[in-house]
Amino acid sequence: MGRVYGEQMSVTEPAPRSRLHNLATLASSLLIAFPLLVSSLVKAALFAGNPAKVDITNGLAYLRELLGFGFGSLGVIVIVIVVLFVLAYRQSRSLDSLKLPLLILVVQIVAGIAILLFTAISNNAHDTYVA
Repeated sequence: MGRVYGEQMSVTEPAPRSRLHNLATLASSLLIAFPLLVSSLVKAALFAGNPAKVDITNGLAYLRELLGFGFGSLGVIVIVIVVLFVLAYRQSRSLDSLKLPLLILVVQIVAGIAILLFTAISNNAHDTYVA
């Protein structure tokens, strides 16, 4: 059957996204970027001030501090993501609202593993060439 002239088609609107969904999506997308940003900021502050008066041309200068802040910020963003996922799930009572944040999180994890793998491969090739 055709439409009657002047009759409007009803379009089902998608459910509006909650603020928790938006925050979960944002936090998921920061899984890699946030620790890198924190590490870069700490490195800039330590290298500019050089409080321990170490040779900052050495590749291992302030390694403990950089790793501590990097992994610490990774832990913080993972905790934030888990809390936001739980709150968003409790609000909607459905995993459908978490499809996009979960997809982004999986992509971030796969990209992070690929970066680590290819970095290890290139470091190994570099070490073999130098030796």
